[in-house]
Amino acid sequence: MAHIFLEIKGIKPGVETPADLSYVIRDDNETTFSISSTVVEWIKGTIDFAAGAPLPKLKNCCFAFANGTEFVEFDAKGKLKPATSVTPEWYPDLGKFLREQWLVNNEMYDLSIVDFIKVFLDTFNDVNERRTHCDLLFDLQLDKSAATAPDQKPAAKIGNKNRLSTQPKVRDLNSFEIFNPFFLRLEKAIHNDQFPTMRILTGHEDLAKAPAALKGAVRTWFKAITGSLPPNNKRVDAGNPEIFCAPIRAMLAEIKEYGVERYYQALSQAIQQADGLSLDKFEYSLPKK
Repeated sequence: MAHIFLEIKGIKPGVETPADLSYVIRDDNETTFSISSTVVEWIKGTIDFAAGAPLPKLKNCCFAFANGTEFVEFDAKGKLKPATSVTPEWYPDLGKFLREQWLVNNEMYDLSIVDFIKVFLDTFNDVNERRTHCDLLFDLQLDKSAATAPDQKPAAKIGNKNRLSTQPKVRDLNSFEIFNPFFLRLEKAIHNDQFPTMRILTGHEDLAKAPAALKGAVRTWFKAITGSLPPNNKRVDAGNPEIFCAPIRAMLAEIKEYGVERYYQALSQAIQQADGLSLDKFEYSLPKK
């Protein structure tokens, strides 16, 4: 399955570093990502250094640079195909991609309207940046209204014509070696009556640097175990972590008795069967012994 990476100006990238790139290439559940200028520079430098030699780690990877004006593709053996400026068939509709990923990448998918507005304004202090992101979300076509304002950067016309849901999908990384540290972090937080936030569960204090694939898998695993999503800022601010943690403590004990690795293997199969299902509709129960 091809992995597609897009350099899109003005949005928060889902893959920010070469390490993130290596991480997400391992996963076939989520295959289209936005990338940072750092990753673009690394890819171009790697291509130059390889001097035509195959790059097996980049097999079946496709890259669109500079807002879809330059395209680079590797075949199934990691051999580089000639770069082109002609839009290939694999290049996705940007409106569809961005509306699906924007709220997830910016950690705003589970906020109420009031909280969303506050976080949005706090996150994007620059007026021109706000215009760009409003256009991404609502297809306001602000580039047209701003055409006479020379000091403002035009926003891209990439609205959600298909009205796609921004609800996160079920995700997995197909790796017990990654699930087990997540489980241990969750267990430690619950033991200490500490809210298991996404920062704790992913092991990334700066969530912006956590790969989107990891965040998606962590939400799915947490939902499978607890029946709910990880606590957001509003729930944390409400306090009483011991009340939140008490029922989860019993769930974790049952999983440990069942066998953590055995539990994950069964969960991973259930996630594969639920491929494409939105996370809010995903439910999972501890298998019978």
